[in-house]
Amino acid sequence: MRISEAPNILVFFTDQQRWDTAGCYGENPMGLTPNLDAMAARGVLCKRAFTAQPVCAPARGCLQTGRYATDHGVWRNGIPLPPTARTLALKLADAGYWTGYIGKWHLAEAPGVGPGYVPPELRGGYRDLWQAANLLELASHPHDLHLWG
Repeated sequence: MRISEAPNILVFFTDQQRWDTAGCYGENPMGLTPNLDAMAARGVLCKRAFTAQPVCAPARGCLQTGRYATDHGVWRNGIPLPPTARTLALKLADAGYWTGYIGKWHLAEAPGVGPGYVPPELRGGYRDLWQAANLLELASHPHDLHLWG
């Protein structure tokens, strides 16, 4: 299949969000997620997915690599994903996709560079678009947020 015929792939990965907070799962009577619900109706909705890692960074490492935390090495917060890890971005790039990442990365350490900055070599292979930060969370001080490009 030519890349022009390949489907677009968007992955939404949220922290600390129960399954029943999105209307697409049929349990949110308040209708607070209309855009997510519309995308789920037109795309793939994972109804039996779960994480083997309840902590943020290990769960993100598992999603990016398709491996258990004991294999990719990020078994707790504060441990960076090894630069040699074969990530989703690298596999998609090998298939001809452009890859981008927006939001919370939380899989790198670059002390002394700037709040949340992630050097290109620690971005898991996301090369075409990067608007992200390596912060524990992004919501407490939204006016102080730095998404690095």
